This record gives sequence, structure tokens and C-alpha cells, in this order.
Amino acid sequence: MKNKIINLFVAAFVIGFILSGSVFAQSDWLDMSPLPNWNARSRAISQTKKISADELKRCPVTIRQPSLPQDFLLTKMNWTLVGAAQVHGKTTIIGTAGAFDGMCRPLEFEMRVFVGNRVAGTLSPGPTNARTDGSLVSVKMTSERSLTAEYLRYRASDPLCCPYKTEAVTFVIKPEAGANFLLVPESKMQSGLVENQADGAQLKNTVWRWESLDNVQGKVAVDKPENYQLEFMPDGKVNVRADCNRGRGTYKSEAGGLAFSGIFLTKIGCSPGLLDNRFLQGLERARTYRIEGNSLLIEGAGGIMKFFKVVRQN
Repeated sequence: MKNKIINLFVAAFVIGFILSGSVFAQSDWLDMSPLPNWNARSRAISQTKKISADELKRCPVTIRQPSLPQDFLLTKMNWTLVGAAQVHGKTTIIGTAGAFDGMCRPLEFEMRVFVGNRVAGTLSPGPTNARTDGSLVSVKMTSERSLTAEYLRYRASDPLCCPYKTEAVTFVIKPEAGANFLLVPESKMQSGLVENQADGAQLKNTVWRWESLDNVQGKVAVDKPENYQLEFMPDGKVNVRADCNRGRGTYKSEAGGLAFSGIFLTKIGCSPGLLDNRFLQGLERARTYRIEGNSLLIEGAGGIMKFFKVVRQN
């Protein structure tokens, strides 16, 4: 089965977790050598408080309805499913949330790894909240028994939009007695330094048109890129075209991070089936960006949005 990458705009929680008699913050485990294994203590699915119907209605795009056997094990314990499940053979990875923030980013987030209907472990020592140190931002299965997870790292001085680096951890799934399996963090890979990326100057006075969206559900090509456009102004403003609507907002780019805010558009009712809502949701959930030649890649909770550069004619 084709491997898929799960991108989730989630981060480490602020409460502690007890492991082998010591208390440490969510991100501390990433700095330990050897890496600790919290899954050796317990793999039980804890029960949580059910999210209210009004809150679920507010964030419909983030939520996934149960369809897999493992989904129903989680929803029985009041967990709400978020993001697409990743399946490779008998191994399944599922994300859940216990709440949402104002931008519908998952709070009290956990990502569990199943082998069959049994939990092999989680990818963090406990529930996590959005945009703090230790953020789990992507998971990629490299085989039925191995995967790589990437985490954001923040310093105290880093703005929420812009962590200074990422760290990747490889996990293996080891068989135990009977039909049980154990998820084990094996090694920490080389960090990806975000602070050496562009400081935003590359975006100023440029125009980009949306080419495609790539996420865990597949790749979507944009039929009419000229209808989905971003124009970055030098004063921090961005002109936006989202199909039949146009408007303006602000953007902030720092240390490879990118965040949009205050985007106000005309309110013309566009034709059904267009991509304007997905386009705007992608901008709202933007996290980082990079420029590769004449391509702009904006990554966030909804996946990777690819744009091509429009050359101005004098």
C-alpha cells in the first residue's frame, strides 16, 4: 500500500508526564539519550470527556467520522477522530483530539499506533496542545513495522508561528508475547534547521498562483490557477484572490515560518464545487514555507499547497 504522510498542525502539551518515577515536560524526552519509552508502561486507551456537539459543529473540516475497527475503539472512549488514518498492512495510525482551539487545531491530541486491533503505543508521552515545543507535525510509515515522526522545537524567544528547527525520530514496532506489539522510539535523526531558511524577504513584491494541494487524502490539481492568487506586498499585506472573491489580509514570515491573519474578502457566492474554501482553509492553517526555484510550498495542518511564480510584465 502506498505510504502517506500525515501532516498535523499539533504540538506538545504543557502538563508533565510520569515515567520511571520522574516528571518531565512533553518536549524533554526529545533531549534525552537514550530516548525513553513511555509505551512500555501502558498502552491502554484512556477515557476522555466528549467534545460538545456545538464544538464539533464549529470544526467539521478537522473531524473524521469512524469507519475502521480501530476508530470505534477510540470513539467508544469519547475520543474525536482528526485527520486521515494511515494504514500499512496490519498497522494503522490514528489521530484523536479532546478539544479544539479557536482555529480548530486539535488540543489534547494523541496519535496512536495499532497493530490489528491492539495498541502498540503513542507517538508522544501524553496528550498534546497546539503550537508549543515538541510539536508533532508529520508521520511517515517506512514499512509495516517502522515509521518516522517529525517534531517542531521552540525556543523561549520564538514566535508561535515560527519554531527554529525540527527533529525527527524513528520508531520501530516490536512483537511481544502473544499478539501484542510495542512501539519503541529508536533514534533521533539530524535536525532540520528552520532558522537558516528565508526571513521573508523573498516573498515581498511577488505574485503566486495556486497549482496543487497534497495531503493524506491524495493530490488535488487546481484547474484554474489564475483564480487563486497571492500577492505579497512589502508592507506585510497580502492581496488574495479566491475564485470569485477578492480581498486583502496580512502575513508574517520569520525564520521559515508563515502565518496569515485578518483576510477579508468580498462575499460573492461562488459556484458549488469550487476550491475557494479549501484554499482559504489552507492559508488559515499555514505553518511554514519554502521556495524552490519558481515554486512556493506552504505547509500546514491541511497539507502542502504548491504555488508557481507569476512573472510581472513591465
